[in-house]
Amino acid sequence: MMSMKICIIYHSETGNTRHVAQHLSAACGEPRLIEVHDLATYSHLTRFLTRCKKARGEETTAIEPSSIDVSGFDLIVLGSPIWAFKPTPAIHAALDALKGCDGKPVVGFFTHGGMPGTSEATFTSWCKGRGMQVRGTMGIHMKDIENEKKTKELVAIVTAACARKDA
Repeated sequence: MMSMKICIIYHSETGNTRHVAQHLSAACGEPRLIEVHDLATYSHLTRFLTRCKKARGEETTAIEPSSIDVSGFDLIVLGSPIWAFKPTPAIHAALDALKGCDGKPVVGFFTHGGMPGTSEATFTSWCKGRGMQVRGTMGIHMKDIENEKKTKELVAIVTAACARKDA
Protein backbone atom coordinates (compact mmCIF):
# COMPACT_ATOMS: atom_id res chain seq x y z
CA MET A 1 0.00 0.00 0.00
CA MET A 2 2.72 2.47 0.96
CA SER A 3 6.30 2.82 -0.16
CA MET A 4 7.48 4.24 3.16
CA LYS A 5 9.06 1.89 5.70
CA ILE A 6 6.76 1.77 8.73
CA CYS A 7 7.47 0.39 12.18
CA ILE A 8 4.49 -0.32 14.45
CA ILE A 9 5.44 -0.56 18.12
CA TYR A 10 2.76 -1.45 20.62
CA HIS A 11 2.05 -2.63 24.15
CA SER A 12 -0.99 -4.83 24.77
CA GLU A 13 -2.30 -6.49 27.91
CA THR A 14 -5.74 -7.80 26.94
CA GLY A 15 -5.08 -8.17 23.21
CA ASN A 16 -7.10 -5.18 22.00
CA THR A 17 -4.08 -3.03 21.11
CA ARG A 18 -2.34 -6.05 19.52
CA HIS A 19 -5.45 -6.70 17.43
CA VAL A 20 -5.53 -3.12 16.13
CA ALA A 21 -1.76 -3.19 15.44
CA GLN A 22 -2.11 -6.41 13.44
CA HIS A 23 -5.02 -5.03 11.40
CA LEU A 24 -3.07 -1.84 10.72
CA SER A 25 -0.02 -3.87 9.72
CA ALA A 26 -2.02 -5.93 7.23
CA ALA A 27 -3.66 -2.81 5.78
CA CYS A 28 -0.30 -1.03 5.38
CA GLY A 29 1.47 -3.84 3.55
CA GLU A 30 3.00 -5.75 6.47
CA PRO A 31 5.33 -3.22 8.11
CA ARG A 32 7.52 -4.31 11.01
CA LEU A 33 5.58 -5.09 14.20
CA ILE A 34 7.27 -4.87 17.59
CA GLU A 35 5.39 -5.82 20.74
CA VAL A 36 6.74 -4.29 23.93
CA HIS A 37 6.43 -6.38 27.08
CA ASP A 38 6.27 -4.97 30.62
CA LEU A 39 8.83 -6.92 32.67
CA ALA A 40 7.60 -5.73 36.08
CA THR A 41 5.91 -8.30 38.26
CA TYR A 42 2.78 -7.37 40.15
CA SER A 43 0.70 -9.26 42.65
CA HIS A 44 -2.66 -10.36 41.32
CA LEU A 45 -4.35 -8.31 44.03
CA THR A 46 -2.58 -4.98 43.42
CA ARG A 47 -1.85 -5.31 39.69
CA PHE A 48 -4.55 -2.90 38.42
CA LEU A 49 -4.06 -0.19 41.05
CA THR A 50 -0.27 -0.25 40.82
CA ARG A 51 -0.28 0.01 37.03
CA CYS A 52 -2.86 2.81 36.99
CA LYS A 53 -0.85 4.76 39.56
CA LYS A 54 2.30 4.40 37.43
CA ALA A 55 0.41 5.44 34.28
CA ARG A 56 -1.13 8.45 36.02
CA GLY A 57 2.34 9.50 37.21
CA GLU A 58 3.70 9.12 33.67
CA GLU A 59 6.29 6.64 34.92
CA THR A 60 8.19 4.10 32.85
CA THR A 61 8.84 0.43 33.54
CA ALA A 62 11.40 -2.16 32.52
CA ILE A 63 10.53 -3.48 29.05
CA GLU A 64 11.62 -6.00 26.48
CA PRO A 65 13.00 -5.14 24.01
CA SER A 66 15.00 -2.63 26.04
CA SER A 67 16.29 -0.83 22.92
CA ILE A 68 14.44 -0.27 19.65
CA ASP A 69 16.36 1.02 16.62
CA VAL A 70 14.01 2.86 14.27
CA SER A 71 16.69 4.60 12.20
CA GLY A 72 15.82 2.52 9.13
CA PHE A 73 12.13 3.47 9.17
CA ASP A 74 10.35 6.46 7.65
CA LEU A 75 7.33 6.44 9.99
CA ILE A 76 6.82 5.18 13.53
CA VAL A 77 3.38 4.13 14.78
CA LEU A 78 2.93 3.60 18.52
CA GLY A 79 -0.06 1.86 20.08
CA SER A 80 -1.04 1.69 23.73
CA PRO A 81 -3.93 0.82 25.98
CA ILE A 82 -5.12 3.67 28.18
CA TRP A 83 -4.76 3.27 31.93
CA ALA A 84 -5.98 6.05 34.24
CA PHE A 85 -6.43 8.33 31.19
CA LYS A 86 -2.79 7.96 30.08
CA PRO A 87 -0.71 5.67 27.83
CA THR A 88 0.90 2.76 29.69
CA PRO A 89 4.29 2.93 31.43
CA ALA A 90 5.51 0.27 28.95
CA ILE A 91 4.82 2.44 25.89
CA HIS A 92 6.36 5.42 27.69
CA ALA A 93 9.46 3.26 28.27
CA ALA A 94 9.36 2.23 24.59
CA LEU A 95 9.55 5.87 23.57
CA ASP A 96 12.60 6.28 25.80
CA ALA A 97 14.10 3.11 24.26
CA LEU A 98 13.89 4.40 20.67
CA LYS A 99 17.18 4.88 18.84
CA GLY A 100 17.33 6.96 15.65
CA CYS A 101 13.94 8.63 16.17
CA ASP A 102 14.95 12.30 16.12
CA GLY A 103 12.99 14.19 13.45
CA LYS A 104 10.88 11.14 12.53
CA PRO A 105 7.14 11.38 12.00
CA VAL A 106 5.02 9.42 14.46
CA VAL A 107 1.37 8.41 14.71
CA GLY A 108 -0.24 7.18 17.93
CA PHE A 109 -3.30 5.05 18.58
CA PHE A 110 -4.89 4.21 21.90
CA THR A 111 -7.35 1.51 22.88
CA HIS A 112 -9.63 2.17 25.82
CA GLY A 113 -12.74 0.96 27.58
CA GLY A 114 -13.75 4.31 29.03
CA MET A 115 -12.59 7.79 28.15
CA PRO A 116 -9.16 8.44 26.63
CA GLY A 117 -8.61 11.39 28.99
CA THR A 118 -5.37 13.26 28.34
CA SER A 119 -3.70 10.33 26.55
CA GLU A 120 -3.27 12.13 23.22
CA ALA A 121 -1.79 15.27 24.80
CA THR A 122 0.50 13.18 27.02
CA PHE A 123 1.65 11.08 24.06
CA THR A 124 2.27 14.21 21.96
CA SER A 125 4.35 15.75 24.74
CA TRP A 126 6.46 12.59 25.14
CA CYS A 127 7.08 12.35 21.38
CA LYS A 128 8.00 16.01 21.01
CA GLY A 129 10.38 15.56 23.94
CA ARG A 130 12.17 12.90 21.86
CA GLY A 131 12.34 15.24 18.83
CA MET A 132 9.64 13.39 16.88
CA GLN A 133 6.94 15.02 14.73
CA VAL A 134 3.44 13.91 15.74
CA ARG A 135 1.39 13.49 12.57
CA GLY A 136 -1.81 12.19 14.14
CA THR A 137 -3.42 10.33 17.01
CA MET A 138 -6.58 8.28 17.40
CA GLY A 139 -8.44 6.69 20.26
CA ILE A 140 -10.33 3.44 19.63
CA HIS A 141 -12.93 2.30 22.14
CA MET A 142 -12.84 -1.43 22.88
CA LYS A 143 -16.32 -1.83 21.37
CA ASP A 144 -14.85 -0.60 18.06
CA ILE A 145 -11.84 -2.95 17.93
CA GLU A 146 -13.54 -5.01 15.18
CA ASN A 147 -15.08 -1.95 13.49
CA GLU A 148 -13.70 -1.86 9.93
CA LYS A 149 -14.56 1.85 9.65
CA LYS A 150 -12.32 2.65 12.64
CA THR A 151 -9.47 0.61 11.13
CA LYS A 152 -9.86 2.56 7.87
CA GLU A 153 -9.77 5.85 9.81
CA LEU A 154 -6.49 4.81 11.43
CA VAL A 155 -5.06 3.70 8.08
CA ALA A 156 -6.07 7.11 6.65
CA ILE A 157 -4.13 8.88 9.43
CA VAL A 158 -1.06 6.71 8.71
CA THR A 159 -1.42 7.25 4.95
CA ALA A 160 -1.67 11.03 5.44
CA ALA A 161 1.43 10.95 7.67
CA CYS A 162 3.30 9.07 4.93
CA ALA A 163 2.21 11.58 2.30
CA ARG A 164 3.37 14.65 4.26
CA LYS A 165 6.80 15.85 3.25
CA ASP A 166 7.01 18.92 5.47
CA ALA A 167 8.91 19.02 8.75
